[in-house]
Amino acid sequence: MVTVLMVVACTPKASEITRITGSVEGGTDNQVTVYVLDYNIENEQIEVTDGKFSYELATNPAVVATFTCNMDGKRVSQVLIPDGSELKLVFSSDGASLTSSNKKSINYRYQEVDKVYKEMGDFTSKYVALQRGGAPKEQIDSMAELRRPIFEKLKTLYREDVEKQKDNYLSVQGLMGLQGELTDEQMDSLINTLDSTVIQTARIQMVLKDIQGRLRSKEGMPFVDFSIDAEGGTVKLSDFVGNGKYVLADFWASWCQPCIVEMPHLKELYKKYNGSEFTILGIAVFDSVADSKKTIRELELPWEQILGTDDIAMNAYGINSIPHIILFGPDGTILKRDIRSEQIGEVVKEALRL
Repeated sequence: MVTVLMVVACTPKASEITRITGSVEGGTDNQVTVYVLDYNIENEQIEVTDGKFSYELATNPAVVATFTCNMDGKRVSQVLIPDGSELKLVFSSDGASLTSSNKKSINYRYQEVDKVYKEMGDFTSKYVALQRGGAPKEQIDSMAELRRPIFEKLKTLYREDVEKQKDNYLSVQGLMGLQGELTDEQMDSLINTLDSTVIQTARIQMVLKDIQGRLRSKEGMPFVDFSIDAEGGTVKLSDFVGNGKYVLADFWASWCQPCIVEMPHLKELYKKYNGSEFTILGIAVFDSVADSKKTIRELELPWEQILGTDDIAMNAYGINSIPHIILFGPDGTILKRDIRSEQIGEVVKEALRL
């Protein structure tokens, strides 16, 4: 009789609870807080005793948590994925570090991608500083060339994670990073390939909401109406759009510097063309009414405004960044969207056949 011994390698199941033990090394005013969007945990304070703390999160590799510590007034943060392994978090004045009891923890892959992301961010900051400082074109182009391979490496990592990490947060991060390179139809198709636990996360649901908003408000489609409760009663977009005029709608906020940069272009257009056939409409988003009014006064913006829309206007049109400028036709048809700078004048002149 021959006895066959079969050895089966077993991967231990992830715990339902992810335990995080941590330490704070140095600092006099250290304080640790945790933020988890999907668990409705918003800056919950964690007790630190003799430089040590511990915390538990329900295991879900599809979500992400951010731990932050104040080190003598300096905010130090560490992102982690509650994947069921034992996680060790260390804060110091030099930064934060995270290790896992599982050598294959997806937290290590997250750190790999995050390192490249931060490297690209450093080059981007230098690139923008050169532009704003009026540096020679050769110097700006040289910095752009240095940045390009890092940018491409990051995009490659994002694509790999969307393809191979469909059941955890890495695919969420990858999709968020690829948004500008994929059409809404491509994004929607990729999201449908993800695990249901990932699709249900708050971040993917926000992306889907944006996609749905853009798909129902594409160029050539009728305008999407929305309404808000204002000081004088209910205000609707349809009070201004679809009433026989071309309307250039500027989605903006007082705190948005790129929005402010566009204002001179808009003021010039308003001065030239405002009348029976054309006008401009401001739509303030995620901004207090008081701050919006203050900026309107300071910049002497003469066109009508819809204030205090918060996320209502943004969601209606699937807008995820501002400024966002849309040209509506006399009947409310969306003629052009996401137009910027000198292009705005060209689009308006073409529409008015001037």
